[in-house]
Parts: sequence; structure tokens; C-alpha cells
Amino acid sequence: MRPWTSAELEALRILAPVLGGRGCAEAFERSHSAIKQKAIELGVSLRRPEGRQTDFRPLAGPKVLKRIRELTEAELCPACGKRLIGVKRTGLCGRCHFQGLVAVHEEEIARLEGQRELWAARSKLRRRRELSKMDRASDEAQMDDRPLD
Repeated sequence: MRPWTSAELEALRILAPVLGGRGCAEAFERSHSAIKQKAIELGVSLRRPEGRQTDFRPLAGPKVLKRIRELTEAELCPACGKRLIGVKRTGLCGRCHFQGLVAVHEEEIARLEGQRELWAARSKLRRRRELSKMDRASDEAQMDDRPLD
């Protein structure tokens, strides 16, 4: 008895009402009783709603069943554990990948803003020093211009 993966559990939640118990058993290559037991644990009904009494199993041909198996065996994103890995380069799902990019860009923006604030403070200090020099120079000039008694 192989353990259920989180991807299989999510697929069972979605496919159970569509394929029913026997269709899911065929799709997941598990026994009908294993599908029933796991559906009970998950609180998922294997009965198809009244409007979906059509048997979808003929539509689930070998290619569809193979794709379902591939998706249920695929690895999930290590960051969120909810979605399949979508960006091979980072090994994350698309959403987590983009959230990571946003974080990196926001960090770079914060660094640049800090650098800009530093430059502004340095410019302000330089201007104050220059004003201070000019004030001292004008004070000294006034002292020199006064008549001696």
C-alpha cells in the first residue's frame, strides 16, 4: 500500500464528483475500496450530482489517465506546498516564484532609497559646512574692518 501524496489528495477532491469511485480508482491506479476510504477521510462524495450522471470514464482515455497520473506524482512547491512546481529554474510554483522576485525588487528599491537619503544628508552637511565657513569669514572680515581704539 503506497502512501497518498498531497497532489493525489487534491486531485481526488476535484475529480471524485466528476469520475466517481470507479473512475478515480482507474485514474489513480488504486483499489475502489482505497478510493472510498480516502474519500470518507476527506469528506468527499464519490456520487456524481444529478446533472452529471453521464459516465465520464470513456472520456478519460489512456492519455487523460496518464496525464492525471503525471500530475498526481509531480512534486509540489516547497515554499507553499499547494501548487505544482511551475518554474524549473527556481523549483517553485509560479506564484511563489513571482513573490520571490517582488521581494528581491523591493529590497533593491529600499537599498536605493537608503542610498539616496544618505546622499541627501551628505549634501546637506556639505552646504551647512560651507555656510559655516562663509559666516566665519564674514565675521573675521567685520572684525578686521572695525577701527581700533
